[in-house]
Amino acid sequence: MNTAQTQTAAYPLAAAGVAAFTLVLWSGTAIANKVAVGHIDALTAGALRSLFAGVIAMAIAALMRFPLPAGGSQWRLLLISGIFSFALWPGLLSLGIGRTTASHAALIMAMIPVFTGLIAAAVERKIPSPAWWIGVAIALAGTVLLITFKDGADTGEATVLGDLIILSGVGICAAGYVAGGRLSSRIGTWSTTFWGLGASISFTLPAVVLLFPRTDWAAVAAPGWAAIAYMTFCSSIIGYACWFWALGRGGISRIGVLQFAQPVLTLLFAVPILGEAITLPLVLSGAIIILGVAIAQRQKL
Repeated sequence: MNTAQTQTAAYPLAAAGVAAFTLVLWSGTAIANKVAVGHIDALTAGALRSLFAGVIAMAIAALMRFPLPAGGSQWRLLLISGIFSFALWPGLLSLGIGRTTASHAALIMAMIPVFTGLIAAAVERKIPSPAWWIGVAIALAGTVLLITFKDGADTGEATVLGDLIILSGVGICAAGYVAGGRLSSRIGTWSTTFWGLGASISFTLPAVVLLFPRTDWAAVAAPGWAAIAYMTFCSSIIGYACWFWALGRGGISRIGVLQFAQPVLTLLFAVPILGEAITLPLVLSGAIIILGVAIAQRQKL
């Protein structure tokens, strides 16, 4: 194997390694969020995390001179993408996770690709293949099982209300992803993401100001601030940068499939860190959700 071939072969390996690192970071998002809402008002925690990430992302976008949207339609897509994906979604995730477990949140978040496909099909007026609908039906059945069927280990921790709040947030996040996908074909993925994070400030800054009195800031301990810092840097800035690099070097089809490991990693981390229990309903519903999403992801819309 010559030098050029060796370098080419090394790219997918390096990309897979960076992608795996990113998934480890992202698998801690629900856990960090759970820690944060134990110290800070839930809505405030979500808005604060996005506000900090937005300021940093906007500075990076300006420094790197990422292209800005051109024209009213592109700016509308940027605002929808930024506010839905990076402002409303983190707020709903924090609000919901205060009423459920990190494990439940992670498995419901696995439905984001399914909701994204549903919304994209509606926007583009396409009828997905029957096999895609089968995958969606399986994933939705797993989600219903997760939300409605709980045993004693779940009682008092994972509530139906908390799960439903996160599920509604997944739909909003997916709508933002669809808008971002349409915009990224025009100004690029990096620009869409980092300017989108910046655009979310238009929502998160007023939200933080209004919600500020709901938290006793003097009583917020170090773990609460560490959780906010984790979600700001690891879940948002570092996570997105590493993921896009891995997708660019390793290919979307090869790297994207690794994302199915994220809910499993969150479950594994939630047990020792948060003391959450892995129950039979959790394992069964999680397996059904991941199976359904995997089937849907293999099909073209």
